[in-house]
Amino acid sequence: MKLPSTRVAIIDVVALSRQMMEHMPRLTTWAEGRRVSSFPPAFPALTCTAQSTYVTGLSPREHAIPANGWYNRNMSEIQFWKQSNKLVQGPRLWEKLRERYGPGFTCAKLFWWYNMYSTADWTITPRPMYPADGRKVFDIYTQPMELRETIKKDLGEFPFPTFWGPMAGIQSSRWIADSARWVERKHRPHLSLIYLPYLDYDLQKFGPSSMQAARAAEAMDGLLCDLIGFLEQEGVTPVILSEYGISDVSRSIALNRLFRERGWITVKPEMGTEMLDCGASRAFAVADHQTALVYINDPSVKEEARALLSAVPGVEEIRETDFSGLNPAAQERLPDFTAIAAPDAWFTYYYWQDDAKAPDFARCVDIHRKPGYDPAEMFFDPALSFPMLHATAFLLKKKLGFRALMKVIPLNGDLVKGSHGRDKVPAHQQPVFIGPASLPEIRSAQDVHEAILSAFAED
Repeated sequence: MKLPSTRVAIIDVVALSRQMMEHMPRLTTWAEGRRVSSFPPAFPALTCTAQSTYVTGLSPREHAIPANGWYNRNMSEIQFWKQSNKLVQGPRLWEKLRERYGPGFTCAKLFWWYNMYSTADWTITPRPMYPADGRKVFDIYTQPMELRETIKKDLGEFPFPTFWGPMAGIQSSRWIADSARWVERKHRPHLSLIYLPYLDYDLQKFGPSSMQAARAAEAMDGLLCDLIGFLEQEGVTPVILSEYGISDVSRSIALNRLFRERGWITVKPEMGTEMLDCGASRAFAVADHQTALVYINDPSVKEEARALLSAVPGVEEIRETDFSGLNPAAQERLPDFTAIAAPDAWFTYYYWQDDAKAPDFARCVDIHRKPGYDPAEMFFDPALSFPMLHATAFLLKKKLGFRALMKVIPLNGDLVKGSHGRDKVPAHQQPVFIGPASLPEIRSAQDVHEAILSAFAED
């Protein structure tokens, strides 16, 4: 089999939309004469769901990734931001292209999710180390394993605190862009999947209509277009896409607190705090941006739960899951209902009724332990007089080998001014796809998969 003469880089610019492109003159100029599509996002419009749809061309019912996290019915645990590629069901883009072009076809997967133990040739993903003494040591995971030390020697340590949390910023996206250049120079993959998250941060913190969002778009314009220019110079065809756009929000909704008032939530007292016990709860919600996956353990409350959700101010729609024909993985993960917030609202995971009894992780950046997504992790608690002093002291203790909690995160969802997850959004806030003019129009998230396959020239 003959390898393709075309090489392609798919750059996932998180939160890119036509609204943000108004502040990105270089990208707008580059897009002239190319195929530019806005399209309804995958549902839910979330990173893990959207990326899995792009990679497999399948719906969430088929690839079995219903959100960034879900309730594992067999283990009776909520699991967020897991990284094994084996969680995704269905053949991947690069596997289909290997069938077309032979085993010599290569793929680099750089910071796209579900990056561990994949069949891609080179992968890099954020992966802290967790020593037995309770510390969390920032690091990355790579395939092949030796790539990790080699790339860090050349580029320096990955700036993990700027990837997520109250110090999130452009530095992590710049490192990822540099890693894409590094992999291109060293290995020249036929397909590169590159993830640039920077635009997402200020849009969620301040909303897409804010001045902060406009400045973030301007900064991303430079970073992205410099990378585009490098790739084109190397003979690579860039394709730009996003997973979702961001909507302005002004209120948060804590469904689990409403469920608790009905007596459906079970909490376990632990050292003065309250831990959510999902397996013992009659019903609970796994909050994820503007969607909430609602699981019913006690069928006797199902209709009452549906009626309650329908009456909650700020809940726009309830979608019931059709479990017929689902594969076993989807059967295990998909919820009974999915609650969808109104355009100006989003869901918090909060289940405690007294902040003094909030679990210890609630005031920390802890994306795996929290039973829901928490964008308040991007804020320092306004009640702290010198938040950076707290953060610096925490990092110093970590460096010296001491155990510590960086308890600087507020417990106020109303601070968040931007969110996503809905599939019914205005065209200017839909995700975008920018590629060669010869590619077909993108009308759905699943179309992206076929368009990427079509981007490779048939020889």
